[in-house]
Amino acid sequence: MPRHRGGRPRPAPPVALPDDDDILSEILLRLPPQPSSLPRASLVCKRWRRLVTEPHFRRRFRARHRKPPLIGVFEDHMGHPFFRSVMDPPDLIPAERFRPPLGDGKGLNDWRIFGCRHGCLVLMNRTVKEIVLWDPLTGDRRVVAVPTELDNQDRIVWNGAVLCAAAGDPSHVHFGLSSCPFKVALVGVTSNHTQVFVCSYLSETGNWSDLASATVPFTVYCVTDPGTLVGNTLYWMPVGLGYGILEFNLDRHSLHVIEWPSSVTVSGRCTRHIMLAQNGGLGLAILSCDDLKMWERKVSSEGAAEWVLQKTHSLSKIHGMESGTEGVCVLGYAEDTNVMLLWTVFGVYMLQLDSLESRKLWETNFLCPHHPYTSIYDSVAGIQG
Repeated sequence: MPRHRGGRPRPAPPVALPDDDDILSEILLRLPPQPSSLPRASLVCKRWRRLVTEPHFRRRFRARHRKPPLIGVFEDHMGHPFFRSVMDPPDLIPAERFRPPLGDGKGLNDWRIFGCRHGCLVLMNRTVKEIVLWDPLTGDRRVVAVPTELDNQDRIVWNGAVLCAAAGDPSHVHFGLSSCPFKVALVGVTSNHTQVFVCSYLSETGNWSDLASATVPFTVYCVTDPGTLVGNTLYWMPVGLGYGILEFNLDRHSLHVIEWPSSVTVSGRCTRHIMLAQNGGLGLAILSCDDLKMWERKVSSEGAAEWVLQKTHSLSKIHGMESGTEGVCVLGYAEDTNVMLLWTVFGVYMLQLDSLESRKLWETNFLCPHHPYTSIYDSVAGIQG
């Protein structure tokens, strides 16, 4: 090592990065999947911007970060859906960045969000009998007419769900509407309040399936909560003069009603929501003014099912809340991250059900459905700061 005249070693000159796009791409792939990562990298120089905007790089970036973070929610305000970020700057995404494309004004106040999953939203407008599949990140959308036999005097569509048609393939990387086929399932109730039905649509073929129907053992009025995906099955909770769980198997295209477990008691002050259990199976969250109980449905090799209490979580452990808090309710649930959004008189909270860690998001007196949006933000524009 060269030395100064005084005998001290000279500092080594800084090592320059190899002038190789492949090596630089490997380094950039290791950036965290936060919304600010790629936009900030794109501002370094033209070369970096070129690399992070290439479709091949974006696909590899998504493949490396397979678990997308929860970056915001879409709130359904009386037919006016809008986006709200749950992140702080520099990862905060302005609401105008994800403004739903709701057509030319026809029935503009009649849009409802039915589901948000795998980076895609599905919205329905009953006035014009249309659903819209929309990728907020790319802006891609598909408008699909809803068959008249699904929504008429005899049947009413109340809710739905959207998912990537290749979601069952563990090697598949979700890459938006332009690259992945999507499936939509619409769920509704007959006008005589005795049956529920599901019909599915596949974007790859552009076809609707036949109706799958099931008789409900109590008077059923509607299906208000979004569906929860557990494996290859969608679950909804019908609202009526009784309790039950709708089970729609996507592979077999079959619809059944699961009887409400006798071990799970529900009072008028409780909120119920379907969730993922610890082992990835079907679970239930029962929220009272004092605690949150999480149940798991276990099925034996003989097919016998029983519900087992997983854990009980006191609401007093949630930051800023107290036991006995009146009016606690579930606004939304993200199965990708196992996060539940709760409303209380103290504000809206984000509760991670695995770690039971919570964070207060904001305060509001307006209750509306919150549809969590998880995505690998591989765009280079549209963040605050």
